[in-house]
Amino acid sequence: MKNSYKKYEKYIIGLGMILFFMLLVFLATYNQFDRAKAAGTWRATYLAVNFGDGNGIAWYAIFIMTGVIYAVILGYLEFKRAKINPDILWDGLLYTLPLAIIGARLWYVFADILKSMSLGQLQNNAFIRDPLLIFGITNQGLQLQGLAIHGAIVVTVVFLIFFTRWKKISYWYVLDVVGPGFMIGQAIGRWGNFINRELYGPVMNFYQWMPNFIRERMDFALGDTMVNTSQPPVYHHPVFLYESSWNLIGLIVIISLRHKRIFKVGDIISFYLVWYGIGRIPVELLRISESGLSGEPLAVGGLSISILTSIGLILTGVAIFLLRRFYFKSKDGYYTDYGKEAILFDLDGTLLDTKEFIFEIVVETFKKYKPEVKLTEKDLLGFFGPTLEESFSKYEENKEKRDEMIRYFRKINDKKHHQQGPKAFPHAKETLIELKKRGYVLGVVSSKRSEFVKLGLNQNELLEYFDVIIGMEEVNQHKPHPEPILAAIDVLGISKNNTTYIGDHPNDILAAKNAGVESIGVAWSSHYEDLLGQKPDAVIETLDNLLHLF
Repeated sequence: MKNSYKKYEKYIIGLGMILFFMLLVFLATYNQFDRAKAAGTWRATYLAVNFGDGNGIAWYAIFIMTGVIYAVILGYLEFKRAKINPDILWDGLLYTLPLAIIGARLWYVFADILKSMSLGQLQNNAFIRDPLLIFGITNQGLQLQGLAIHGAIVVTVVFLIFFTRWKKISYWYVLDVVGPGFMIGQAIGRWGNFINRELYGPVMNFYQWMPNFIRERMDFALGDTMVNTSQPPVYHHPVFLYESSWNLIGLIVIISLRHKRIFKVGDIISFYLVWYGIGRIPVELLRISESGLSGEPLAVGGLSISILTSIGLILTGVAIFLLRRFYFKSKDGYYTDYGKEAILFDLDGTLLDTKEFIFEIVVETFKKYKPEVKLTEKDLLGFFGPTLEESFSKYEENKEKRDEMIRYFRKINDKKHHQQGPKAFPHAKETLIELKKRGYVLGVVSSKRSEFVKLGLNQNELLEYFDVIIGMEEVNQHKPHPEPILAAIDVLGISKNNTTYIGDHPNDILAAKNAGVESIGVAWSSHYEDLLGQKPDAVIETLDNLLHLF
């Protein structure tokens, strides 16, 4: 039962969030319209809970807080998926939420002052005349009206630079988690504007498509308080709905694609900035002037501050994407792989039983080029693990002759591989299948050429389970140097702390230690005593023993 819930957890939570939001909309609109109609009167109220004398809890606040809670739920699920301590999320929220509100307020104040300057009316600006208004302090008490979401975005993005360094977590990954949170927060928060009869556009004539509960709220012939009005309706564009829907569509796109290998770390925040910026521009263009109820857009040089900021967000999103993808060539890897654990395998002697296969090719090569050399089993084992260059150099100092021997070896190797190829060790396939089901990222790091690595895996129906393959030609240094393992880590974008390397040769264990990753040796190694001498972190008797470790 527990496993069944875990499998459908995100769908259950998503459905619950949708149903709760629908309930909120129903309660808010029923409270405002149906009950007033039933009484034969009209009285718009913006309070969900009325304490009397116009004081209480506003629907706007409830929708805003619901958006925040939903954003936190999305963030928690992503932290949980990436195996990140959720305490980091709670700590971040403790700081970010008040800072975002302060940023949103200061941005609104700054834009209002800038507008007054552009109109030559700075001395008449309310915030200049009474600085206490910046903090919402009025003669009637604390009334904080006027927030700009752009300020919240900027402050959050800047604050997270310091917060992620403190918590030692990827800045770009956290931004990728925050982006969808902003989207769902804005999508829901705009319904608070709807209840307040804010964020609407010019008069519209094609209003039949709107549901009644939205259409009636956009009828400004009613005013805020009017009894049995007989005036003809004057409907306005529900701009709040346009922006809410735009953010919801963007959220669906991200949620649908972010767990596929499409977005790299940093791409989601880029997508959010561009998507939100594009959607906000027509919203601002549709907003009406001071003659309406929503207030005049804050303008400088004929453009609102919001439009100018939105253009800046679009350019910033595009710049982040291009710079990280093509200029800096970020190695953070795919978003869906962040926080995952990687299991890297050696090939020969670890996954594939190539011992006799390689021995035959070595013997045939020496029969042709070095018939006087009688190779013992110990000599043959020397060809198991190192590169061919390293192994043959022990028997032939002349580089030209050595290269000729290697070419002959590869020619036979190629022929034998295509004819039959080595077989996988027992339990290889079922172990890889189960590890993939458990969410691990898999790779092969071998001193063999990649084409033969892929060929051998494909012949044993194992190739499809690996996310990366590093062969001898992909690197300049070879095991026990850490470069091959580090190359795989770079491609995957996986932390070294979340990586394990499994091999059968002492060089495999030493390479893992040099790379700073966990090492596991195999008990069927032909170099078992030497392998144990390198002190691997664990040793497995069979491949399916890995399922007890991971």
